[in-house]
Amino acid sequence: MRFIITDMKKMVIQEQQYQEDPEILLEKIMKAEVNSAERIATARKDAEKRVSDVQDKAAASRKEVYASGRRARSRLVDRGLEKARAKAEEKIKQSDVEAARILKNGQDVIPDAVDISLKFILGKVSKEMLS
Repeated sequence: MRFIITDMKKMVIQEQQYQEDPEILLEKIMKAEVNSAERIATARKDAEKRVSDVQDKAAASRKEVYASGRRARSRLVDRGLEKARAKAEEKIKQSDVEAARILKNGQDVIPDAVDISLKFILGKVSKEMLS
């Protein structure tokens, strides 16, 4: 019987431990709430920093893309200008050759043209000769 009484005393003590004072329980709950609030605040700050970092990286990326686009456009314009200059130089050379040919042909026929003009002015050439 003594064994049963000892066990009963132990059970009563254990039950008393589980039934703590409501003030202590309230204090534990408040501490847990404060702890949770601190964790939430820390997590929120971390999340805000991550969002800010991502936004900064996106802005930097956007700037780099614009700069890269400007550089690519500049290269294309430069290449286009080089091609245009090369074509222009080629056309100038062709026109110089054509001008020289026309002048040479013109010089070859100047004496005949002068002769025909004089005869026409003097009335010695018929219209048939001019055609």
